[in-house]
Amino acid sequence: MPSYRLMGWDSELRSEIRRNFKVGQRFTLNDIYELETYFVGLYPNNAHVRDKLRQILQHLRDEGVVEFIDDQGNYRRLK
Repeated sequence: MPSYRLMGWDSELRSEIRRNFKVGQRFTLNDIYELETYFVGLYPNNAHVRDKLRQILQHLRDEGVVEFIDDQGNYRRLK
């Protein structure tokens, strides 16, 4: 059992977005999917990591962290 505590999906993805993209910078769903291996390592029992990442992007959109630019998988970091 690891000695650290996981932050949770929302916090982990928010942290990765902040680390990888500047405020105002655009990114794609494929950019987020490139983090899949990282999240599989954090949550090895989750067989639906991509689905969860999309769900968390919706949470982050609702919190005003990211903006959905279009239905083609394009986003912008807001904060």
